[in-house]
Amino acid sequence: MAANQTLYVNNLNDKINVETLKKSLREVFAAFGGIIDIVAMKSLKRRGQAWIIFKETSAATNSLKSLQGFPFYNKPMRITYAKSKSDVVAKADGTYVERPKKVVKREAPGKGKSSSTPAATPAPAPAAAPAPSPASVAAQKNIQDRIGWNPNQAPASAAPQKPSGATEPNKTLFVENLPNEATDTMLSMLFRQYPGFIEIRLIPGRGVAFADYQNEYQAGMAMQGLQGFAMTPEVKLLLSYARK
Repeated sequence: MAANQTLYVNNLNDKINVETLKKSLREVFAAFGGIIDIVAMKSLKRRGQAWIIFKETSAATNSLKSLQGFPFYNKPMRITYAKSKSDVVAKADGTYVERPKKVVKREAPGKGKSSSTPAATPAPAPAAAPAPSPASVAAQKNIQDRIGWNPNQAPASAAPQKPSGATEPNKTLFVENLPNEATDTMLSMLFRQYPGFIEIRLIPGRGVAFADYQNEYQAGMAMQGLQGFAMTPEVKLLLSYARK
């Protein structure tokens, strides 16, 4: 698929209100550049997918590389370039052509059906979402393996191991080495994958944050799962227990 300003995002959580979904998507993707519009629909056929229209193709490319497989409302996003130019971009560059309206033929009222009447042609099945490339599938599996957890499993009897040189285990994690584009929403999406998550507190301009959990065991599970997590291809998280 040729690089362009519009990204197609699927595998989104279809239980999230559309307006809430669009707001959260904007907060996550806006870290990579200006956004013209976000399109998400309420219809059953269109749920779980959205189109992100950037002002610049380079911003779309950077966000695609960085957010591929990113856990968004507990589901890894699948991102590709859109197959065709969005209407808002086409109107801006003067290439917009209005699509012909579909004409729906209806049978005249009172007209009886006879055996000679040809059978109605079944409606075409909805187009399947584009299959992710092998590389993106591998990336998503890697992320799912790294942050996945089974909410039904019983906690292990052994307490989380204390990393060498770290402070005593507690329910707050100190998160370092954050990229400049990191936002509260982006980090919340990441850390809420683990049970017991309460909130994330990002310190502006410092590249650090604090992640709070209900107890030290849950904080330890999150630290083990997200230690070294690649927020971007160049930046990996460094986690430790916060000093009391």
